[in-house]
Amino acid sequence: MEKNSVTYHQNPRVDFLFGYFGGDPVPTKQDKFKPIEVAQIMDDGTEQILNNFYVKKPDEKAMLEFYTYIQSLAKGQFADGGKILHPHKVEAILSVCSTEKRFKTIDVDNLAKAILDSLNGIAYEDDSQVVSLICKKYIHPMKCNGLFIGITKLTETNMGFGEDIKLFSNKPWK
Repeated sequence: MEKNSVTYHQNPRVDFLFGYFGGDPVPTKQDKFKPIEVAQIMDDGTEQILNNFYVKKPDEKAMLEFYTYIQSLAKGQFADGGKILHPHKVEAILSVCSTEKRFKTIDVDNLAKAILDSLNGIAYEDDSQVVSLICKKYIHPMKCNGLFIGITKLTETNMGFGEDIKLFSNKPWK
């Protein structure tokens, strides 16, 4: 019986690549609160709906469990003191797949913040070293959660992907 297999090759512009496929979604601090409906009863007995009221969700362990899990994955990549030290700059590329429901409710900036915070002290000394961030959230065709993280130590010979992103030019675009 012949096995079908696929070989993937890491992009040479990415120094470290790791992540997971399947399992829990990337939690965020945004998840700690959920909106609630609040109404104010006026003197005349009518109700006025008030916006932007939230209650704290009971599942606070999710963030700590996520940090611990991502740190265990990162430690395999940044073993033996391989973290990127100051004053070196870092580029982070984050690819977050999720279910459709989660995709519609979570903010990409909150996903990035949770991921970058989890890598403090392991991939780099502090996420203030991250000067280029490319983050994409998407619905995976298999409707599952996943996260892939690419970390690059920016140097004169490897300026990462952010160097190629330009929003304007002094010459016409081709």
